[in-house]
Amino acid sequence: MQGVKPLKPDNRIRHRPAPKKPPRRQREQANPQDHGFVDSLYDQECPDRLYFERPGGAQKSVIKKLRNGKLPVDSTLDLHGLSVEQARQQLIAFMAECRASDYRHVIIVHGKGFRSQSKPVIKPMLNHWLKQSDEVLAFCSAQPKDGGSGAVYVLLRKAKDG
Repeated sequence: MQGVKPLKPDNRIRHRPAPKKPPRRQREQANPQDHGFVDSLYDQECPDRLYFERPGGAQKSVIKKLRNGKLPVDSTLDLHGLSVEQARQQLIAFMAECRASDYRHVIIVHGKGFRSQSKPVIKPMLNHWLKQSDEVLAFCSAQPKDGGSGAVYVLLRKAKDG
């Protein structure tokens, strides 16, 4: 061990603490009757085909049937030609009806935005609203026979027995 020198105190490796995570953005305070559907607009691009699956929400076989349009449809909502606020109000009423009737699988037709001035408006808002709702387990763009990328299949949580 000839020639070995002890380390000086300032040669020690110092570990920096992990950077603090930025605080989560607070969800806008919404009226409980709105089911969490806030109407703030987001300037984000919306994909042509929508898809969302809540972790732990539904079995893979059910999700596969949803994506392939193989689940029986309980109800349909058409949002064609509505303003954002009208569409939000229709969606709130529709979700309340679905919960009261214990509907599990619905189709929401939003259109492809061809009549919009620059880009689709209802489609990205619906994408945002459905992700906000705790009642939604999954949704995806419909098969061509049901409206294709102008509609979504929505899988809803079972109504809680109370």
